[in-house]
Amino acid sequence: MIDPNPPPPARRESQAAEHARARPPAQKHHRDLGLGCPHLLREVWRVKPRLHVFGHVHSGYGTEPVHFDDLQLAYERLLARPPRGVLGDCVPSRAWLDAGRVLFHGLHSVLWKWLMGGPGSNHGGLMVNAAQMDEATHTVKSRAIVVDI
Repeated sequence: MIDPNPPPPARRESQAAEHARARPPAQKHHRDLGLGCPHLLREVWRVKPRLHVFGHVHSGYGTEPVHFDDLQLAYERLLARPPRGVLGDCVPSRAWLDAGRVLFHGLHSVLWKWLMGGPGSNHGGLMVNAAQMDEATHTVKSRAIVVDI
């Protein structure tokens, strides 16, 4: 039986608030400490919220823009690779392919979307880690983050 009143489709103007942060497995870069839920990351990529607020990783306090495009995906894949050291990174590996993808998609974004006036992806969002505890002293700080929507 078909529901005569189906739920409305997900709108792009969505927001999400979580306690934990989303992350790919084994990803340890930027402010990420390798903590987070890979299932939540999949859901964030599916929904592509314009604003995602979380706060579990206390030392990761702050904001970070995300773009939900091929460049973001290639960047996350490259940085999710385990470090191999200075000499290990000089040896050709799959990480070189990922770096090439980042360069390709980055150049494409600049040349097509900026110089040529091509359409923007309009898939950007903002990740906000609103953790209030100071990691070093384990005291609660009053650090507000203001987001213009």
